[in-house]
Amino acid sequence: MDNWARLGLVARALKAVGNASVFLFLLLPLVVLSNCAGTLATFTGYEALQETAVPTGNTDPVIYLAYGPDWWVLGVMVFAAAGLGSAWRGGIPRSLIGGAAAIGGLIALDGAISFFNPPNGVQDWSPNAANGGSAIGLAFGSVIVFELASLAARGWSEARRATATKGEWTALGCFATGMLVLIGLGVLALALLIFATGGCHC
Repeated sequence: MDNWARLGLVARALKAVGNASVFLFLLLPLVVLSNCAGTLATFTGYEALQETAVPTGNTDPVIYLAYGPDWWVLGVMVFAAAGLGSAWRGGIPRSLIGGAAAIGGLIALDGAISFFNPPNGVQDWSPNAANGGSAIGLAFGSVIVFELASLAARGWSEARRATATKGEWTALGCFATGMLVLIGLGVLALALLIFATGGCHC
């Protein structure tokens, strides 16, 4: 087994672990509903797939707002399963599928969190990702980075050896590397934004 094959095997294992971990992170609190007075409710991913209820105020008796199943969570699971399958097979087409599945997973995760937005006329609260939701986002984000890194490494490696298809492999390497740079800049900008605007503003 040459070095490229070993590197590809490690990358596939990391992508598989990242996607498989999503199903474990759904056991943790996925979303927390809170306002500046405190936390109103938290739900794990698997709890959100069932009917849930949120207290709407300090009344006696307490009035609850019922939510139906959060089907966005099922979307998160489907995209994680698709990414797991693509990691099992490997190859450039599967890397593209895995990256697209991870992006879809992030979109579904955002939908799963915003599903708990309060309706009009009800005491306001803010749904945010809890530690499980943040971990799922990190898992999908890591898979995207692994997929792009795999594509970049393969593109530059093949570009050094190829002759007739050198341009195509170089384009792939440039695209994947550029996307990695953009992601890095985006993460840095987000970290600076969180640092500058951290805290609760009522």
